[in-house]
Amino acid sequence: MAKFYITTPLYYVNSTPHIGHSYTNIAADVLARFHRRMGDDVYFLTGTDEHGQKIARAAQEASLSEKTWTDKMVLVFQRLWKELDISYDDFIRTTEKRHTDTVKNVLDILFKNKDIYPDKYSGWYCTPCETFWTDSQIADNICPDCKRPVEKIQEENYFFRLSKYQDWLLDYVRKHPNFIRPVSRYNEVLSFLENNKLSDLCISRPKQRLSWGIELPFSPDHVTYVWFDALINYISAVGFGYDQEKFKKYWPADLHLIGKDILRQHAVIWPIILKALGLEMPRMIFAHGWWMV
Repeated sequence: MAKFYITTPLYYVNSTPHIGHSYTNIAADVLARFHRRMGDDVYFLTGTDEHGQKIARAAQEASLSEKTWTDKMVLVFQRLWKELDISYDDFIRTTEKRHTDTVKNVLDILFKNKDIYPDKYSGWYCTPCETFWTDSQIADNICPDCKRPVEKIQEENYFFRLSKYQDWLLDYVRKHPNFIRPVSRYNEVLSFLENNKLSDLCISRPKQRLSWGIELPFSPDHVTYVWFDALINYISAVGFGYDQEKFKKYWPADLHLIGKDILRQHAVIWPIILKALGLEMPRMIFAHGWWMV
């Protein structure tokens, strides 16, 4: 019996689900049901992304604690998946112990291997995107992604050595044309890697600015950057570091199904995290388009 491990993104619970969330889960559900009918051992994972600044702000605006807000919003997503008859096998929350413990374990491994290091950061920060930008990437104090204002920040943080693995990733993408699909997304990632120098990724936020997150095991004054935290779910759900039998059975993922707006996180940051951990790459990352009407 072949196994088929399929994932959706973890949906961010700062607001209610929309047709885009439903589209990804329905597409994943169709594939999961097909593989079950074919006799495969299917593991279909979905879930919610619950840390970060946008969650903290949404909870504050609703006069609720972050935990109360996320508990409330998770039920909205779960009710929708029940209504749409989504046949997932696992639903993971980034506030669950199995996930937070795995994130801390991953951070520890990368820190001990010197793939994470402390440094001072000075640059531009976009709160809606929860992303840092350099001077060269910013024009007129506007975020290049969401086109909203950014703010100037200077602080000490921890960085993950993305730049160290750029040549490896470029070579891997070139040698595995089916790794990123469809072809337009493959070309997009390939072009990005060929024409840009990767900057190391800031993977922490000072607690004095943001307390709602997973604490760094080697720095109690910092929490983990929400995107670094969220990507780990694909291995935390299947037992990395605590259930090796399950992990060996299901990893690598056969398909990460995502929307095109989060392609770079999945096709650049995530493979480099896995490489730094000495783990196999997912078989395929498929980035679909948006519903515009």
